[in-house]
Amino acid sequence: MMNREASIQDCLRQLMPSLSIYTEGRHYQDCLELYNNALSNQPVVCARPRTEQEVSRLVQFCTEESIPFAVRSGGHDFFGRSLVHKGILIDMRAMDSVRVEPDRASAHVGGGVIAGPLQETLNSHGLFTPTGQAKSVGYVSWACGGGYGFYVGTYGFGVDQILGARVVLTGGHIVDTDEDPELLWALRGAGAGTFGVITELRVKVYPVPKLYAGFLAFPLAQAATVIDRIEKLFEENFPDEFSGDSIVVNPEMAPMPVSEPSFVLFWCWTSVTGDFAPAKSFLEQMMQAGRVLGNTVTETTPAAYGMGDSSSATFFRSRNINRIQAKVGAILAQHPPPHDLSAVIFHNNHGKAVRHEVADNVGAAFPNRHQHVILGLHGGTRPDQVDEEQLADAAKWVTELEEEIDQNGLSLEEGFPAFWPPNQTDVERFFGRHTTERLRRLKARLDPNDIFHLALPSLKAG
Repeated sequence: MMNREASIQDCLRQLMPSLSIYTEGRHYQDCLELYNNALSNQPVVCARPRTEQEVSRLVQFCTEESIPFAVRSGGHDFFGRSLVHKGILIDMRAMDSVRVEPDRASAHVGGGVIAGPLQETLNSHGLFTPTGQAKSVGYVSWACGGGYGFYVGTYGFGVDQILGARVVLTGGHIVDTDEDPELLWALRGAGAGTFGVITELRVKVYPVPKLYAGFLAFPLAQAATVIDRIEKLFEENFPDEFSGDSIVVNPEMAPMPVSEPSFVLFWCWTSVTGDFAPAKSFLEQMMQAGRVLGNTVTETTPAAYGMGDSSSATFFRSRNINRIQAKVGAILAQHPPPHDLSAVIFHNNHGKAVRHEVADNVGAAFPNRHQHVILGLHGGTRPDQVDEEQLADAAKWVTELEEEIDQNGLSLEEGFPAFWPPNQTDVERFFGRHTTERLRRLKARLDPNDIFHLALPSLKAG
């Protein structure tokens, strides 16, 4: 093998003169700007391909020379799966094309497309596809990992939108899932970096829906009462059109002006007909749950609505629970977020997403087809620098929340692999034995040497 430190960049320049590669300076640092600022691995080279062939040559080169590599787009993975130490970081963000099919029912989405720009581009065509809460998340990883967000009740999960993909496998081999439907099944839930590098997704698109959306904030001190009343409202009527997502947050991270720690609903009603009368009635009922600190709900669009960047040094863990309930609110009120960017994020999953699987003969590996709530325990600190003392304090807060949620019998057995540290991810627990065996057979066929090992290391063939 070559002298890695000295010659990787030289070999890449000779192999692919058109490839953009960086070893220092502004573009290199841009490659390392990730959501979790506590991650510190340093790649030797950042490569930014613009074509599928460049991705193929990069993967072939890394395979033949036994050079570790990682793939990034939005860089939102909390656990460092989109970063590599002393290897090659493949930054997909230059592959950001969006091409709408003439029938306006599907679009080809490049492997580096970010959620916010994707919505803006589709909106310019009068179209839409579901994305998550944050505009800065990489779309492909979000969709292939499951795809939670505001629109699950009306349109289903992100995995439910995937029609096909082009993937660079180990050794640089390029495959289209039209030729390998088993790979399509796996990409619908087992993640974007498990079997190869996705250079393109083909996804469903829809006419742009009307949104009645914004943020509705209550005092965190009232969380137990507020959540209890909202839970009872959901038991009576949990409309598919309403998202149910929310966040426990300090004023510094709140998506609207508030003066105290708050329980904030991402209040989002998705109407495909444009009739907001039921939305306004539902909002009036929800505002009776407690003292309203602020309400920004109004008519808007998917391209405009969502969270911006809140990156910092972060310690993150998650728990799945069956529903929001007063006991959860009481626990959160007793453990307020310790730092500016500490938060608990609720993904409330219901409606079409949990009632229907993908309507084709391929299906999806994604297992969580039941009503459930993911709690993202976001031990953020502050945006300006990594403070080890604050990070340790945030980790303590997250760990105490985990323990109290578990001790109160609220945690479900399954989870969400993207929200778990890779070395703690039990694939049989998340996917079940049958699906895990099927994924392992596919892994043995497509990636027998486990070149793509960062996403689900416990899936290793054999």
